[in-house]
Amino acid sequence: MTKLTGKIFASSYAKATEDKSKIIKLFAWDFHGTLEQGTEVGFAQILRNIARKINYKRRISLEEVRKYFGISVLDYLKQFFPTLSNEEVYQLREYVKDIQNQKHIQKYIKPAPYAHEVLAKIKTAGHKNIIISTSSYAHINRFLEVIGVIGYFDEIFGIDRHVLEGDFDIAREKTQAIEGFAQKHKIKSKNIVVIGDRSDDINAGINIGAKTYQYITPDFPHIATNADFKIYDLREILREL
Repeated sequence: MTKLTGKIFASSYAKATEDKSKIIKLFAWDFHGTLEQGTEVGFAQILRNIARKINYKRRISLEEVRKYFGISVLDYLKQFFPTLSNEEVYQLREYVKDIQNQKHIQKYIKPAPYAHEVLAKIKTAGHKNIIISTSSYAHINRFLEVIGVIGYFDEIFGIDRHVLEGDFDIAREKTQAIEGFAQKHKIKSKNIVVIGDRSDDINAGINIGAKTYQYITPDFPHIATNADFKIYDLREILREL
């Protein structure tokens, strides 16, 4: 190899390395059941409080609450209190909003194992984190603040399915949120990583050609998805850095 050829090779290699280091990846996260733990425990207690409040004879187990985890508050109320009228159910939904306040969140909810570490390392590496939740923007912000992770996110999407009636296509809504952010920041689909615990989270990633990770915890019933990777430890996401 001549000196000139060697210089050209070294220059090309340095440029390739530099270009690779400039690639920005987007990590699109679900929240409930992925970055936190304990929401369902607190919600089971809320349902038990409601049963006592209205003198409704119904056993409410944590296992059953976990079985339906991911449905809307309205659907939860209809499932556990089926003989109530629509008007009564809507009134109880407002009661849930009031009782699931910051004090309640602080009592029951904490970050998932290694959530802080993983989010921090992604942020430090210069990549972007976003949250796409089916709770309201204000509600999800409250959760993120309580568990101390809000500063790791470049944008928070709160798509409140709990106040909507009729069909709600979670995968479609999440797909649109991720696509919009990626286009705004010129991030290609091959550089997008979608992480969630439910099939709708994974399908949103599949819709845009992203790499998908299903986070699985032993507390919840198994959910079949077509995720590229199925993980039990959030630190496995760090292979993408």
